[in-house]
Amino acid sequence: MKNRTTLEWLLTCPDPEGIEEFLLGLNFLNFAIELAEGGSVLRVYTFDEDTIRKLQERFGCELLQKRPTRERDWFVYLKLKPFEIVPGVWIDPTHRFKKDAVVIKMRPSAAFGTGDHPTTKLVARVMYNYLKSKDRVLDVGCGTGILSIIAKKLGAKKVVAVDNDPIAIEIARRFSRLNRVQIEVKLSDLLENVSGTFDVVVANLTSNLVISLLGQIDRVIHRRSTIIVSGIPSTDAERIKTVAQENFQILEEVELENWKAFAMKKF
Repeated sequence: MKNRTTLEWLLTCPDPEGIEEFLLGLNFLNFAIELAEGGSVLRVYTFDEDTIRKLQERFGCELLQKRPTRERDWFVYLKLKPFEIVPGVWIDPTHRFKKDAVVIKMRPSAAFGTGDHPTTKLVARVMYNYLKSKDRVLDVGCGTGILSIIAKKLGAKKVVAVDNDPIAIEIARRFSRLNRVQIEVKLSDLLENVSGTFDVVVANLTSNLVISLLGQIDRVIHRRSTIIVSGIPSTDAERIKTVAQENFQILEEVELENWKAFAMKKF
């Protein structure tokens, strides 16, 4: 069974709205939606041509490719399981998880994961330690918006999520609607289109972008703000600390699977 051959169907869909709910309603989980210019690309793994026909008729999807594939090439979409990202908050890629806790629904794609990457886990865990009810939160480089959604579920009063990728912006908006939280999502190159000040700023970026962010962050923080940065390989940790310690007090340094995250405050 491990190496069983199945079919991968690649379809373009002009409007992805409703596709996910439709497939989940059929109790069908072997798919991924990837946003692209001009619409969405849908990958479906099945022998059932009737499911494909329904997608074409109901959503106007057009078949681009049908090819045999090995289960090992797509099994990642089946083996995803709910996991607790911070105490009392669970991420559910299956949309079928029921637990007496905060449950956040996510769906993976080729470009964006479900929050299981070490850097996302690090930011979420550090944010959990510092976030207070009614805080105003800024999520820089939001991706799917998962950190923003967690912040809102943990009681943040206002959450602004920014990214320089239009596809990420659309995905973050979709996931915020799916999880019934109100988040302001906007296109911005770091802080270019951001106004106001925030109690907590989270940023899961690259090392160089973290350095750039720290150089301009004064205009969105106050003296009690907490800044949480991640996306930093352990080999870059000393470089980030050297830059940060010129203007910031490092409150916490944490590591997971050779990735680092820092919490800091302005002197």
